Amino acid sequence: MLKILQHNLALSLLSGALLTVSFPFSGSITPLVFVAWIPLFVVALRLRQQVRGLLNFFAYAYFTAFIFNVGTTWWIWNSTAGGALMAFICNSLLMAGGLTIGFGLFKRLNAELFLIALGCTWICFEFVHFNWELSWPWLTMGNYFSIHPSWVQWYEYTGTLGGSFWVIAANILGVLFLLNRKSREYAIAFISILSIPLLISFIVSKKADIVKNPTQSVVILQPNIDPYTEKFNIDPAQQVESMLGLVRPYLHNTLLIGPETAIQEAFIEKDFNQTRSYTLLDESLSSTNSSLLIGASTFQLFDQKHSAASKSLPNGSFYESYNTALFMADKQQQFIHKSKLVLGVEKIPFSRWLPFLEQLSIDNGGTSGSLGVESEPKVFNNEDQAYAPIICYESIYGAFVAEQCNKGATLLCIITNDGWWGNTPGHRQHNQFAALRAIETRKYVVRSGNTGISSVWNSSGECIKQLGYDTKGVLTAKVPLIKGKTFYVRFGDYLGWVSVLLFLLLVAVRFKTQKNM
Repeated sequence: MLKILQHNLALSLLSGALLTVSFPFSGSITPLVFVAWIPLFVVALRLRQQVRGLLNFFAYAYFTAFIFNVGTTWWIWNSTAGGALMAFICNSLLMAGGLTIGFGLFKRLNAELFLIALGCTWICFEFVHFNWELSWPWLTMGNYFSIHPSWVQWYEYTGTLGGSFWVIAANILGVLFLLNRKSREYAIAFISILSIPLLISFIVSKKADIVKNPTQSVVILQPNIDPYTEKFNIDPAQQVESMLGLVRPYLHNTLLIGPETAIQEAFIEKDFNQTRSYTLLDESLSSTNSSLLIGASTFQLFDQKHSAASKSLPNGSFYESYNTALFMADKQQQFIHKSKLVLGVEKIPFSRWLPFLEQLSIDNGGTSGSLGVESEPKVFNNEDQAYAPIICYESIYGAFVAEQCNKGATLLCIITNDGWWGNTPGHRQHNQFAALRAIETRKYVVRSGNTGISSVWNSSGECIKQLGYDTKGVLTAKVPLIKGKTFYVRFGDYLGWVSVLLFLLLVAVRFKTQKNM
């Protein structure tokens, strides 16, 4: 075994395997993530003095990243084989490319600074990956701890990037301990970096009943409509009536939460009250003094091109399609459009500059091609409360949800349709990430999934109710509406900017060192 691990390819394979089996529901052996990077970092140290070290490191890093991506997100294949291949290949390329930039820039630094710089490069990559055209932050290191919310109660101060710092710091100290086994300092540092955050988590842990808050009765709908065989093949009004049949016994002064694109009667937003879906919904809501937050497919018309997502009509006007959250209360409607779009299906990256790329969009039923988005995160206001609509993929963006809380959200409402992936780790991972949003914001989270999992999470990131996958049914709960802002809500992903500044500082150190050589 030791002879095998002398080979860089075996070490790269080991890193990819460890990153996979420690990820939620791809193995869930979470402690292994604290040593998962060590083999690849050892490869980096071996190669940094070699003539062709840069290209070799990229190859090994790509091998690790590819195993990591396929091992944790293989379930994308169930939705679209082409999209899965693109995700595996391109995201692995981005991960390996980011690390290789750090390798090339910092390989002349001493071993300690080199490892710190390589780790900093990774954090910078994660930060960028939250905020650009090719964003796909599902595999952020901080997401590993979603299945252990009691470990990361301090996310209310740092967000998931704090977890990424934790992972990378532990792995760097692990490498340094292996290289200096007689150094008691590195051993103590490694043990400390593992244990101190756990102690802090225990200290800052909060319970939702510490402060009295107003409550809201919620009814969470899980219609369990197969997106491949039913969703787009049944009369839209019939689907609405079927969903209302499930929830009518529970409607009384309540907030009804329905899943993403549950209303398939596509309509122009200003004409919604002329649709059959509106008539059915309004009758049930008005008679029970209830309100509704649900997903819909909507359109808007414009006299001129409104954005890159605008498409022309024969009469010279334009229209835009949206994946929309609809809120109904007191015969009034509000619409908020999904802003964090799924690559390839809802968004074609760089198409605003290269319009021909729109032809490459993947049709998963319904509208394909780039959808319109909001200019900023928004919330639904209802009297003195505000509800944050979080549509599907948006729920993995902590800073996005934090901005909704900055705008007054007192309850986080995730609406999604994870049925595209089938009964795979995908929907379980997605559901579990809700724990992190609850901790970061110290808000309750209610989650409606078309095929499941639908769930309720308290402000400590604990799941207090759920309805399993591939089940038709209803969840009811009374949840606190919590005001106030955590440190993370106020300052967002500030650790990303810290990593950028540290990266630039290390670049300056690198060039100063080279100049003095």
